[in-house]
Amino acid sequence: MQDEPENPFDDRHELHDEILNSETEELPEVFPVVDLTSPTGIREIVIHRSNVLKSMISEFSANDILQCNLIFVFMGDHGELELGRGAGVTREVLTIFWREFSVALATGASEKVPWIRHDFQKLEWQSVARIIDYGFKQANYFPVFLSRAFIGSCLYGEEAVTKESLLESFRLYISKDEEETLKKCLEGELDPEDDDMLDLLSSYKCYRKPSKENNKVILEELAHQELIQKPRYVANTWAVELQSLKSHPRLCDFNSLSLMYGEKKPTSKRIIKLFNVEPKSDSERSCFDHFKRYIKSLNENMLAAFLQFLTGSDIITVEKIELSFNATDGIARGIVVHTCGPTVELPSTYQTYNELSEELTNTLTNSFAWTFVVV
Repeated sequence: MQDEPENPFDDRHELHDEILNSETEELPEVFPVVDLTSPTGIREIVIHRSNVLKSMISEFSANDILQCNLIFVFMGDHGELELGRGAGVTREVLTIFWREFSVALATGASEKVPWIRHDFQKLEWQSVARIIDYGFKQANYFPVFLSRAFIGSCLYGEEAVTKESLLESFRLYISKDEEETLKKCLEGELDPEDDDMLDLLSSYKCYRKPSKENNKVILEELAHQELIQKPRYVANTWAVELQSLKSHPRLCDFNSLSLMYGEKKPTSKRIIKLFNVEPKSDSERSCFDHFKRYIKSLNENMLAAFLQFLTGSDIITVEKIELSFNATDGIARGIVVHTCGPTVELPSTYQTYNELSEELTNTLTNSFAWTFVVV
């Protein structure tokens, strides 16, 4: 049974770009050309790191926001504007926003649906839909933690969501223990009146007596209740705002949506394929081998954190990451990242895998190492 979401402002995990030039990096080509003489044009948006969720929703409440070229700037906890600009900062803003959204305004396990709150009315949900629109079109970012069945109903109507897809999304929506019960029940390995099955049904306010003949139907009804019916108000609001996304080839139908979900989730294999690298010496080849081995050792959460460290985004949003080498050693040695590229400079002076693993793990787990640095 899903608990009410927690407030994200109680425990924040802030992740920052690393800027290694004194000059602001150029905006990426994905930004549309805008007439700078118009009342819209370029708009700089200041986002408070202590309040990214509310700052973004407030800014995107403006009706003309999607007609502007947006430049995001972070304001630190002490009121100072950070120096970073560009695509990396944009990806970081979106990543932090959706992380906070998933805690404060969504419910579910691996996949979630929006959580209805009394202090969120139509204007707030419209703002969130505009953030989805902006993120996908301008930064190739899509919140893939949102239930595929729910998003499918927003974009294509609930008729486009098959019963198989609905059950699959429900499997990802419920807890791991409930998922195991669901699997055993559908495969006929569990008595319909088993205590685990009855507990699963009661968790979602279902008190019908299950049997081998009706248990699948009941589970389909529960999936529809949780993923389609309960968030219907949000779906109706988002359906209007997100219509233009359907013209994109990757969102033209439900099958395309499902394929995109799979492609955007980081795996070690997908991340390694992103690197554009040409080692020129034995030491460079050896260090890159250590680097790949380290990536393969990361679990799901650490892979997302690692990708965000490199690109600003916790999902795959770029086609490649340029990787080069430097010869720094000693106390000055460390991986150098430009998230706006994104580009990575990897020291070629690691003698062993353990050296590289220790330094990278310390960097990923130390939030202070993610702050803006200008040299």
